[in-house]
Amino acid sequence: MNIQPLQLARVSNLLSSSITQTQLTATEQQLLDVENQLSTGKRISQASQDPGAASIAIQLQKTLDTRQAYMGNLTQAQSQLGQVDTTLNNLTQLVQQAQSIASANVGSTVTASQRQGASAVVDSLYSQAVSLANTQFEGAYLFAGDKATAPPFVATAGGVQFVGSTNVLQNTYDAHTNLPFMVSGADVFGALSSRVQGTTDLTPNLTAQTRLADLRGANATGVHLGSILLGNGTTTKLVDLSHADNVGDVANAINAAGLGNISASITGQGLTLSTTGGDNITVQDVGGATTAADLGIARATGAGAGTALVGANVKPNLTVLTPVSALNAGVGIDLTHGLKITNGSNSATVTFAASATVGDLLNTINGSGVAVQAQINSAGTGIDILNPTQGTQLTVSENGGTTAADLGVRSFGPASPLSELNNGNGVHLATGGPDFNITRSDGTTFSVTLAGSVTVQDVINKINTASGGVGLTAAFSNTTNGITLTDTAGGAGTLTIAQGNYSTAATDLGLTSAPAAGGTITGADVNPVTASGVFANLDKLRKALNNNDQAGITAAAQGLQGDYDRVVRVRGQAGARVQEMQSRQGQLQDQNLATQTLLSQMTDTDFAATVAKFQTLQTSLQATLATSAKVLQESLLNFLG
Repeated sequence: MNIQPLQLARVSNLLSSSITQTQLTATEQQLLDVENQLSTGKRISQASQDPGAASIAIQLQKTLDTRQAYMGNLTQAQSQLGQVDTTLNNLTQLVQQAQSIASANVGSTVTASQRQGASAVVDSLYSQAVSLANTQFEGAYLFAGDKATAPPFVATAGGVQFVGSTNVLQNTYDAHTNLPFMVSGADVFGALSSRVQGTTDLTPNLTAQTRLADLRGANATGVHLGSILLGNGTTTKLVDLSHADNVGDVANAINAAGLGNISASITGQGLTLSTTGGDNITVQDVGGATTAADLGIARATGAGAGTALVGANVKPNLTVLTPVSALNAGVGIDLTHGLKITNGSNSATVTFAASATVGDLLNTINGSGVAVQAQINSAGTGIDILNPTQGTQLTVSENGGTTAADLGVRSFGPASPLSELNNGNGVHLATGGPDFNITRSDGTTFSVTLAGSVTVQDVINKINTASGGVGLTAAFSNTTNGITLTDTAGGAGTLTIAQGNYSTAATDLGLTSAPAAGGTITGADVNPVTASGVFANLDKLRKALNNNDQAGITAAAQGLQGDYDRVVRVRGQAGARVQEMQSRQGQLQDQNLATQTLLSQMTDTDFAATVAKFQTLQTSLQATLATSAKVLQESLLNFLG
């Protein structure tokens, strides 16, 4: 009988132990992960556990952090605007109290001493108004704009000067929205409502350096850059102007096209395309663009061989870079004499001999030391001179030349309407007959009737007509703001004016403010620019009460009504802004809730599923331990072989 060998398969203890150890380690690691999820409430503690979900979670958390910053901005803005609302409420009550005082002190039953007592109350209101204007919130001045570290309103000679900024600070409230969280102090208190408004269109001639962005365009819609199709009657060429920055770039691009003998040049306030040959010039827009039309050179059909294309006026704006020589369509201004500026007790003669640009002009005026602000008007066509000091009067006159008139900033001149003189009270003429009689030095007298006069120049013309050009000449002074009457009769008497027929025209025109000196009557400036605003009107009321001036009290009350309306308007705008921010805050809260829910789904622990998994892993661990205890028991076979 054959004995067959016994086939005994065996797994070594080392292998069994290794396999068991691996299983135990893996199970214990999973148990540890599950225990961490249960203890922290987070499904993902490190990105490697679920790279895809972790990446999404990071983006969601970044979104939440950004929105949290927006929420903080909104909360801060609402707090600041809330303080603005409180301050404006106090200001409206103050103005109403001043109006009540004005109303109570108009009438024949109020004595002068009673009005003087009321003046002391208004003086207290004035001080309170200054305090409100300099209100602080969390260390910043509410009404100072982007100069919020210093008081925006300061006491100065003659009144209160606004030294803050009209540029209000803004903050970001979502990815595409920046909104202000301040209101303009100048707007609230009427700080810059007083100005010499430029009356001259200073629109300059073009230069090669004139930026296209500074053109209103032939259609007054700006210049939209693209390509134009240039033609000479037989050939066309596309000229790309999309990268042009200034007018010189446009002319150079057309000239570089080299089409026939066509050349572009800058003439006046437009472009001219001309030719020395027989080119029949056409310029067309392409692809729906409006570049040629905006530049004023669009011409679909040629005007004939050799005929130039004279472009339309592209209306260049006045900018700080505009050369002074280009002003007034290239005529320029009188740079020799300069002008005189008087603001309250401060006066200065301003000369521009060294000014090359409009920016130089503005800087020279602003640095004159009379506390005025010169700026280009919003239309980009002229210059305004603002008076930021409430309580003072501003005048701008010539200094022997025509500089002020050339710039359009003379506050009183021959073109001034009579209706605007004397703070809008005008000139009161006789209802019939002459307004005044003028007696020359030789004793001869003539009458002047101003009926039908509209401007100061009309008055001057009527005086000269009435004198017959004999013994007296009327003119407007080129060194002061006023009408001058010059006696040439050569008599021993004195030049005089006598009003008649209940007319106050001579006084209203400033002709009775001082007697003749050296045979000349120099009229007063009866058109100073008087500052308005809360402080100016409170000051007017205070002075009118103290002087027992009922007409002045009424005028101040009317001014205060305008102040009240303005403050209410600004307060309403601030309130509307708060409502908008509250709405945005609610929207952000809703968005955050949705994002937080999604983030929770991505990263938070599902406790029910995790507990079930924990139990399963515990059972698996126990089973592995029990199995390994039996499998790894030693027997005789472990020692054979």
